[in-house]
Order: sequence, then structure tokens, then C-alpha cells
Amino acid sequence: MIDISLFRSVANQYKHIRAVNTVSMMNTISHLIEDQVIQHRLAIDFHVGFQKFSNFPDQMRRYQRLGAICRRVYVYGVADYPPPNIAGVEFIEFSPASELAKEWFLFVNTPEFWTTLVARETAGIDQTTGGRRFDGIWSYDQQVSERISLLISQIMGGFYEPITKRNHEKQSAHITEISGSMLTQLEKTETLSQRRWTQVLTISKVSDICSQKSSNLIQQVADILHTIFGATSVAIALKQTDKEYAVSAVAGDAECEGWLVSAHNSISGQALQEARLTYVADVDQHHQRDTLLPRAKALVVAPIAHHSMAGIIAVGHRNAQIWSDEDARAVKVAADILAIFLSRVTQWAPKTALSLDPTKRFRQYVAENQRSLAYLIALHQKLRALDNLTDRQKSALRNIEDSYRQLVKVSNLAKQAAAEPAPNGNAAAKAQPSPEAAYAANYSLQAVPASYRGG
Repeated sequence: MIDISLFRSVANQYKHIRAVNTVSMMNTISHLIEDQVIQHRLAIDFHVGFQKFSNFPDQMRRYQRLGAICRRVYVYGVADYPPPNIAGVEFIEFSPASELAKEWFLFVNTPEFWTTLVARETAGIDQTTGGRRFDGIWSYDQQVSERISLLISQIMGGFYEPITKRNHEKQSAHITEISGSMLTQLEKTETLSQRRWTQVLTISKVSDICSQKSSNLIQQVADILHTIFGATSVAIALKQTDKEYAVSAVAGDAECEGWLVSAHNSISGQALQEARLTYVADVDQHHQRDTLLPRAKALVVAPIAHHSMAGIIAVGHRNAQIWSDEDARAVKVAADILAIFLSRVTQWAPKTALSLDPTKRFRQYVAENQRSLAYLIALHQKLRALDNLTDRQKSALRNIEDSYRQLVKVSNLAKQAAAEPAPNGNAAAKAQPSPEAAYAANYSLQAVPASYRGG
């Protein structure tokens, strides 16, 4: 095999389009070209230099697809690793001392699509990534493609057959598609970079607040997760007794302050019970709304635990698929920082009085049983509308009415407790709407889905 440097053959002539690239950028360009061939199912000869065969396994699945589509795929490299047997893919070895052992290249040259990526590894490391650097050229220039095609034919020991007629309209369409794909990837990269900055800032702010030992620490952490992390609803529940955890702080559109966390029909409750990080990208696909954050379509629940379980942080967003696993881990880190702080404090008092507020407890009961109550109302209406009820239907009607009586009893107890003066002597509790009023406002028959009303 002739020892030729593809990069040096064009480097001096095309200095104006040379650039030093990272491994990440080289991979991005390579994938753009490969994806174009796969997407359009181009039956072409595809040449790619991996430097070493040991660099190939990470791209195995991609090249299995290329091998099935292309006329032939030629993979060049130093044989430091046994190449796999892939249909349509031919591995071509060269010496470790070869010029090509230092070069990364990818080459397509057809009448309808032509492009060349050729680069040579340079000394030193990239200051940003700490990885390898490449001095390279990526070009759609026809003369570059013809030059590289000639050299490839010499390396292969074959005959060079120049392309005499090219379809520039097709080539322009390929360039436009690749450029669009690259812009999309850049936008995704920018978005990812912004999210990572948000994650770091969130963790930093939580750490700062914990180090200041603020008296309003729990609420401040909830506010950080709402304003900086971007959650539309936040609930932080802390341990009250050996078996009870109550929501001590909320932010955003969360309305569960003072509620007890229950594993019954609750994603957050199950996460608490299992003491594990839970991330639900799309709650609708989970087929279960969270009781604490019912408006959330994306949900992260992180345990606050250091040696022992202290509570949970639940953050939600009104849009599904808004977060990633990295976002979930950032919430977990924030929870870990809070857990370490709480474990060092000898006395920290969540709002126990608030969590035991009967009015709030009643509202929680109604919220947790909303679906059952809605069905109960609808069923009652249907049965009352029937004539000539059977004994079984009359029995069902009596059972429903008995359930109503129990609900009224609980409601009256909550109302009486709410009417009593607050422990500090003021009558703030009296300002709270009665449980019946809250029930009537939020769970009236008009709010019941038509499917339950028989509409």
C-alpha cells in the first residue's frame, strides 16, 4: 500500500478553510455525512479512516446500517483490534507508522453528492475538553473531492475514474439538508449548555442558603427550585413523626402546604416510601397524576436523606419532556445538600401545626379522592333519574347516601375545628373557607367529566 497523507495533499492549497477541531466536532461532522447517506439510502462507495480499529466499536450499529445501504464501505485503520464481520463493510489495514494512522477522514464522491472531511491529529490537548485536537478540512469543493478520490484509488491500487457530469441541483439539496441538521444540533447543544448552567446555579444557590442557616431555609430552597431551576410547582415535605411527612414549603402553583404525603395514588408518596430518586418525563403516559402536584406533566421527586430519611423534594412542570436525567440528578444533589444540613441541626421545626390543620387535612382528603367522589356523584344522579328501581339499585342508592352522610360528618368536624381560635390566640383560622365551600367550589357536579355524568 502506498503511504500517502490525504490531509497534506490538500492542506496548503486550502488553508483558508482549515480549522482545528475537537473529537466532539469531528464526530458531529462525520455523523452528519453518515446520516445523509443513511437517510437517502445512497448506494455508494463510502471511505472512512478511523486511525485505529479499536476506535470502531462505538460506531458499530451505525456502520451496520451503512453496510446494508452502501455499495461498499471501506474502513481504514491500524489493526490493533480484531475487526468485526459486518456485511458490506471491508476493513483495510495499514502500518502504525503510516501517515494515515495520524489522520481521520471520511469521503464520498458521486455525481449527485460529494463531500470530504480530512484531518490530522495535532500535538497537545484541547484546552476546553482535555481531549485530542485535529487540524482539518471539511469541504464540498469538487476539486478537493477529485484530488482525494485520486489518492484513494492509488492507496487501493485501483484505477481512478473521474466523474465527468455532476448534478449540482442534487448536491445543493444535500448541502441544505446537512446545514439544517447542523443548525438543529447547535440549537440542542446551546439548550443543553443553558440547562447545565441552570443546574449548577441551582445547586450553588441551595448550598449558599444552607450555609447561611436561614430561619426560612426550607421556603427559600423551594423558591430557588421555582425561580432558578424553572419548576412550575414545588413541594418540600419533612418528617413530622416516625410515620408522617408533611409539606412544609411550596412554590409556584403548588397548593398542598400542610398536607401529609401519602403513598396512596401518589408518585411522590411512592418515591418517599422507596427512598429513591424518581423522574417521570411524561406523567400522562404514567397513567397517574401526583396528588401533591396534580398539574405537573413532568415530575422529579428526590429523597432528603442523610443516614436517615428526612423528607422529599418534589418539583413539577406543566410541560412534559421538559427535563432530562441530568436535571433529575441536579434536584437530587440539592436534596442531598439540604439533608446534610438538616442532619447537623439539632432542632429544626417544620410547620407541624399547619400540617395538622383539620381544614387542610380535609381538603387533602377531597383532593386524594376526587376521582372516586366524582364517580359517586355521577352514579347517584344516574340512579335518581331512573324509574322503577330494582332492589339492587335501591341498595346501591342507600349505600351512596350513607357515604354522603360520612362525608358530611367529616366536613362538619373539620368546620368546627377550623372555627376554633388559633393556638396563638388570633382568629386567623376563621378566615379560611369552610371545607363544604371548598368542596362546592372545586368539585361541583359541573366539574365532573361528561363520561361520569352520562353526557
